[in-house]
Amino acid sequence: MSDHWGANGALGGLNGADTAQLSQQIAGLTRAGLPLGAGLTALSEELPRGALRRSMIELAQTLETGLPLDQAIESQGGRIPSHLRGLVIAGIKSGNLGDFLSRFSGYVGIGTEVKRRLWLNLAYPFVTVCAALALFVFVSAVLISQFESIYANFNVPLPKLTLAILAISHVENTVWAPVAILLGVGVCTWLAGRLFLKPPLRRSLAARLPVVGAVWRTTSLAEFCHLLALLLESQLPLPEALRLTGEGVQDADFDDSCRIMAVEVESGGSLARAMTEKRLFPPGLPSLLRWAERDKSLPEVLHMAGAMFEARARSLSTFTGTAASVLCVLLVLGIVMVIPGIFLPLITLISRLSG
Repeated sequence: MSDHWGANGALGGLNGADTAQLSQQIAGLTRAGLPLGAGLTALSEELPRGALRRSMIELAQTLETGLPLDQAIESQGGRIPSHLRGLVIAGIKSGNLGDFLSRFSGYVGIGTEVKRRLWLNLAYPFVTVCAALALFVFVSAVLISQFESIYANFNVPLPKLTLAILAISHVENTVWAPVAILLGVGVCTWLAGRLFLKPPLRRSLAARLPVVGAVWRTTSLAEFCHLLALLLESQLPLPEALRLTGEGVQDADFDDSCRIMAVEVESGGSLARAMTEKRLFPPGLPSLLRWAERDKSLPEVLHMAGAMFEARARSLSTFTGTAASVLCVLLVLGIVMVIPGIFLPLITLISRLSG
């Protein structure tokens, strides 16, 4: 999941990886029967400075005052996500806190893992393309123009490949400055978005990007299904579970849709019917949930759908990386063709001068 902001919109909350790690630590200490306050204090000493360490220390200090875990987490306010607080409360009531939090830490890490794999798949093609384009800009600005002048002075006939390279070079020399400005504006916009836009809105915007957006959206669907199923298994009412799920997915589109669906469910509608009217969800999912509601197997079917979306997200991530690698190879091969294209007329010129 994306970085988490506090309930008041201020920075300081735990991001998805931190939330997963905190829940995993609490689950481990709970299953082992160790005191949470002392255990969290000891574990925090092994962590680097940051929001997770600060939250663990403050939570441990609160627990040392004698407050129970649910009240101690509640006292953290917006630093700890609402859906995690809901799971802790439900887990304590059911007596299965360790199991709930352990499963939650696995589900909450889906998005982090898929996105990490996507960036790793795209890193090599991206760096290679940037290096190749930088080399081509240098060659075009410094070398190609000089060769063009030499060939023009000696009236050397140019093959079609050389003419094509010269035409591309002319275009590149004309547009490189505006393109550089646009790239600078794009980088500044990205930095401004990281600083001023809330993570749910950033993730919602990322889902609208071509190619990689499908990975983001499918990952959000997987997280939605797993988290909603887990909250329902903890015996939370469906409307409350929907609201907490919308916040937990950390996607503005899902948050809005979940709030609307919660209102419709509270008005007497079914989850499947409320979901049918939302373009955010694939058409087959409401039909699947309609059958699950009839058989009272909603959590199980949601977990099944979540596993399906998770597998699809991983597949899309792998495909995106493979497609990017293929395009990268084609682009590099195209840039390599500059070498024979520029030097072919030079062979003719040398033959003339030596003849």
